[in-house]
Amino acid sequence: MSKKPSLWVTLRLGVKYANDWPKHAVVAAFQESKVVPATRFASRWMPAIAVLNAALHWQWQGTLALAPAMMLSLFILSLPLQGYLWLGWRAAKPLPPSLRRWYQELKDKLQASGEQVPRASQGGPLYLDLARLLKQALTVLPPSEH
Repeated sequence: MSKKPSLWVTLRLGVKYANDWPKHAVVAAFQESKVVPATRFASRWMPAIAVLNAALHWQWQGTLALAPAMMLSLFILSLPLQGYLWLGWRAAKPLPPSLRRWYQELKDKLQASGEQVPRASQGGPLYLDLARLLKQALTVLPPSEH
């Protein structure tokens, strides 16, 4: 039985995966193409929304509603973390057979064009490996070979 990575490791992997995921029409069908922008939006705006939520509750309802306001603000602050956790979990998943074939095709095309291709993770390519390979392929290969 394999050891599960810690919460902190999964979060860091999610941030790394979000940074490696390419923004291109080729990957628009993947869930990551929706989760990554939503998580980035949440990382940027949710802290301000959480503070505004707490301040407005305190202003309008005083200390009476302070506990529910703080709980709601904590939930709002957790939204980006939930996105990064999902991305970290996804990054560590092995690729299904259909994506493994596509991964291998892209890897072969990059090697044929003389590019240095990073090795896949032990036990087969993961979604993180696919993201890195896609990012490299989209910058190096012509559009007809994606």
